[in-house]
Parts: sequence; structure tokens; C-alpha cells
Amino acid sequence: MGYFMPEHKIAVRYGSCLAERVVCKELSWSGSGMYDIKTLAEFDEEAPKGGVFAQLLRVEPLRSTLPPHYRVCLQDREILDFVEGNLDIDLVSLITYIMTHELLHIHRFATGKADFFGESRDEEVMVDALTRVFLAKNPVIGLKRVLSLLDKIAAAPLYNDHILKNEQRCVNAYL
Repeated sequence: MGYFMPEHKIAVRYGSCLAERVVCKELSWSGSGMYDIKTLAEFDEEAPKGGVFAQLLRVEPLRSTLPPHYRVCLQDREILDFVEGNLDIDLVSLITYIMTHELLHIHRFATGKADFFGESRDEEVMVDALTRVFLAKNPVIGLKRVLSLLDKIAAAPLYNDHILKNEQRCVNAYL
């Protein structure tokens, strides 16, 4: 389908804000200033990654005394194609799910509960479970349809073997 248009970017901002509120409430933690969000249209050197909705990159600061910064790279085409192919799913709900998942990774990496460079399979299982619990406790209209559809596509898709960190030190979000 292409890149996010201005109306899509509004949905991305709104879904991201909802996700941040959920994670902040559940963990009493704020990721403010620890991450940014880029879309496919904003990537400079990154080629689009097929089959993923987002990638989480770790950006090392120039000064080693500063903590790392995280970048959520949304894959516009994959997200829009998924929404277009599943008309009962709305973009805000899907973005809320994706961003809750990514923010939980950021929290776990930033607080030392998980190692960004460690085994990603166990991390994905944990974050998928936490994402579902937190979103069930903080219902957002449309999320039940997103979760139901993701479960139908592949039973617990995050448990598949192809969900691994790649050699560029980023975590792929396969949903």
C-alpha cells in the first residue's frame, strides 16, 4: 500500500500515546526521552524489512556515560497491508498493540530485566504475554479484534522460530 499518509500518522501518534499510558500505568515507569519512533518514509539507510511490523534498534550514545536510546522503526507497508487485508482491524488498535509490545521491550532492556543482546526467543515470549495481560487490564476499543485475529493467523505467532534478533542488533516484532 505504501507509506503512512498524514491521517495514518495521526493514528500512529494516538496509538503510541495509548500504549505509553498503559505501560506507564502498569509498570509505574516512563520511557519518555528513551526512545523515538520512525516510519519507513523516515528511514535513511534502512531497507524495508518484509514480514515484520516493527524493529527495535538500540542506538549507542556518543558519550558512554549516557544510557542507550531506542528507536522503534515502524514498517508502514506491512502495517497498512495488514489493516487493508483485515477490514475489521483499525490502525489505532494495531499500533497500540505494536507500541505496547515495543515499549515493554524498552522497559525490560532499560531496567536490566532483559539483555538486548541476549536470547530473543524467551524475551519475545515474555513480552508477548505481558502485552496481552496489560492490554486486557486496560481495554482499548478494537484490541480484542486485533488479538483474536493474531491468534487465528498463527497460534501464538511470537513463539515461531523465525522471531530472532538479527545481526544488526535489532529486535524484530513479528506479529
